Amino acid sequence: MKLYNRAEFLKLPKGTIYAKGEEWAFDSLAVKGESLKNDWWYFDPSGIEVNDSGEMIDRFENMKRIGTSYPMDDCFYRDGMFEENDLFMVFELDDLVRLKGFVEVAIQLMEKGGD
Repeated sequence: MKLYNRAEFLKLPKGTIYAKGEEWAFDSLAVKGESLKNDWWYFDPSGIEVNDSGEMIDRFENMKRIGTSYPMDDCFYRDGMFEENDLFMVFELDDLVRLKGFVEVAIQLMEKGGD
């Protein structure tokens, strides 16, 4: 993995897998979309498909209370935070290959009927 500052991160191509953070705590995995002037679009694979924040809360409550499942959200969102001191832990090729291996195992387990 490689650490980038904001200016260098904005130069990276869309599709880059990363975790945004600060010294020394990082958020969850995200996928970079197009860069804007001092901002970018991103995809958070841990989000669920919703139309608004009220529906999101309702769906989270249903997931917690009765075990409902919802599809992963596939929307890209604008970061919009403009925090110059943010750091970006970027996955390199070897990291992505390892991550792919974990995903492949998880898919095999799900195909065998695992939850």
